[in-house]
Amino acid sequence: MTCVQCGHPHPALITRRPRRARYSCRSCGAVFRPGPMPEQPASLRPASAPALPDPLAEFMPGHMVRWVRAQGQVPDAPDRATLARWYQDFDALAAAASSSPEARAAVERVGALDLPPAKIPAFSKVCGALHAACYDPRLAAARLGAQDAPPVLERVAHLRHWLATAGRSTTWLAAPAAAPPAPEAVETLLPLPDAFTAEQVRTLFCALFGVEKGPSLPGVRERFGDDRIHEALRSYLKTGDRPLRAAVADELDAT
Repeated sequence: MTCVQCGHPHPALITRRPRRARYSCRSCGAVFRPGPMPEQPASLRPASAPALPDPLAEFMPGHMVRWVRAQGQVPDAPDRATLARWYQDFDALAAAASSSPEARAAVERVGALDLPPAKIPAFSKVCGALHAACYDPRLAAARLGAQDAPPVLERVAHLRHWLATAGRSTTWLAAPAAAPPAPEAVETLLPLPDAFTAEQVRTLFCALFGVEKGPSLPGVRERFGDDRIHEALRSYLKTGDRPLRAAVADELDAT
């Protein structure tokens, strides 16, 4: 402490509690009561470490993260069975909240105060739409009939992120490589027929993606368009390259 008048250090204490303390300056003789300590400048305060985001927030909304964490020790990168169970159980809890006070209290405890008025498509259905649409979230939402439904779009985005990261092994990109199709069979697809046989669909997928099944034929055509598919088939016949498979993989890698 310093004197409020002359700034000399270490003034003498002359009164204590219960009265407010008073000090006398040995240098100038001033008697004073100290004011409140000034607030330490923000630049001099110890910086607190920023809170790290919960890894599970990449795969589900915040209220569901809190509900999952309340169950105890859980993995940060869940496998398919675990994540599907979490979604199934929380969806059941949310559905029961409209008629069960206990369920309503449970969802309110994790901050899920505004549950969507309609049921959100289940985990498996959303993943299926993403697989079919070559992991394009906009097309997947359209397949679910929910292009403008925020809760569904949120779920599509979360599960696409999981498929791109922790769930990558469950994508059709990770399926065992199919046997190469005969070149003459691929040539029959140029131009694309009006109606496909099951064998032609298998040939198309093998040539474009190196797998026998995974996406849907409408999903592939909506995602890339016939002209781009024709170019990819010609590329495969000429060099063995699969540019559409590379495009799907690159988009997931960029997530």
